[in-house]
Amino acid sequence: MSHPEHADHPHWTADVDHEKWVDNGDGTVHISAKAMNIIWGNDSRFWHWVDLPETESCFKVGAELVQVSWIEVSGALDLAKLRRSQPTWYEIIFLIKFKADSFGWDQVPITFEVGTSGTAKQKKSILLEKYREKFDKWNELSGGCVEVKPDMAGYLEFGMLEVETRWWKGGMLFEGVKIRPLIK
Repeated sequence: MSHPEHADHPHWTADVDHEKWVDNGDGTVHISAKAMNIIWGNDSRFWHWVDLPETESCFKVGAELVQVSWIEVSGALDLAKLRRSQPTWYEIIFLIKFKADSFGWDQVPITFEVGTSGTAKQKKSILLEKYREKFDKWNELSGGCVEVKPDMAGYLEFGMLEVETRWWKGGMLFEGVKIRPLIK
């Protein structure tokens, strides 16, 4: 299932109108995997689009990583979409589930990046093996936190990557991200 504008391109380009919404209760923004950029996401040797059970996900479709040695998933959200009247810290949470036959997550950490337009990204690396052991359970992995001030313009940018090695990994489902305000 390719993005119509990039049917012959191996990378999935974010469909920015696809499944993105704000929970009016607490201001959490949910962004689907379809609304993010996924390197090799249009190549079925590496990624598949899969139906997600309604009882487990707020989205109908997620991305299944079949196998890849270069993982790079990135997204952005216009800061104007975040409701804020005062400086607010937001946590970016990646929603990931591993399959029973997942592999390659014990050798190389995944790097998570968060930041706003024009600023240096905060980075943190996590070895995902302990999450893989809890297969078939959705994990909320914190990619980091960022402060957004009311007068800021631009984008909140975030990503999940491992581009330093040629270590193969696979068997992961990616639902998307949650961007939730932290209550201080």
